[in-house]
Amino acid sequence: MSLTSPSYVRDLLAQHKIRLKKSLGQHFLVDANILKKIAAAAQLAPEDTVIEIGAGIGTLTQELAQCAGRVIAVEIDGRLIPLLQEHLRPYPNVVVVHQDFLQFDLRSVISERKLSIVGNLPYYVTAPIVEKLVEAHEILKSATLLVQHEVAEKLCAIPGSRDASAITIFVQSFADVQRLFSVSRHVFFPQPEVDSMLVRLQFCERPKFCAPEDIFFKVVRAAFNLRRKTLKQSLTCSPLLGLPMEIALEALERAQLDPKRRGETLSLEELDRLAQALATVLARRNCAAPRSR
Repeated sequence: MSLTSPSYVRDLLAQHKIRLKKSLGQHFLVDANILKKIAAAAQLAPEDTVIEIGAGIGTLTQELAQCAGRVIAVEIDGRLIPLLQEHLRPYPNVVVVHQDFLQFDLRSVISERKLSIVGNLPYYVTAPIVEKLVEAHEILKSATLLVQHEVAEKLCAIPGSRDASAITIFVQSFADVQRLFSVSRHVFFPQPEVDSMLVRLQFCERPKFCAPEDIFFKVVRAAFNLRRKTLKQSLTCSPLLGLPMEIALEALERAQLDPKRRGETLSLEELDRLAQALATVLARRNCAAPRSR
């Protein structure tokens, strides 16, 4: 029977006495057409190594195995590992790893080409996973991710707009983000409460900002952690920065930014300008760097 048959998946789980855990956000895609579209959207080549986040019982893994030279299927739920290994037995290019993806060392994967990432991400852990990918941007080619619509809107938002958040800036600082297509909740088993969207992160060769990375991200976090505060307040009150007022004002003046603006309204270029200005002021005054994040 096919893994795209909801009744087969239901019976398979029942046979092995497996009750899916809501805490893990376990919803398996059971639509053959959507699975093929996701695998095609990942733009994989026979020379590529792809890491799948949350392989489940192997529904998407089987499609990826037909496109890429090597697939590393990472799955956190030990109960599913025997089923995953059974369904992937016909694919010698697949390696199953029983581990939490957040603990998986991406840099341990040896590959002559940059890695590709594909995953159907649970809502509760989407942000930490995306941050992990951003931190490993230099070894990644792309990430094709199925996420809830709400998350997709944030990832694709224009920096400085109402929908933008810190994750918008983090991702778009290192990658071009593209909406691909919507995926109905009705093609999952069990059915989630909301629809999803497939997005593609194409990682750039170099960051889209010039400021020192640590200072840039502290400025971004300070701007969005205190969304209702002005820039002056964010720079001086944030536990990530805690700058003396005179340094904050000098940096804002150098960056030609109004101290009364809210940080969330800044574009990526403006945030970079502010971080560069702050780095210059700190260096000129021979001050210690902002506290670590």
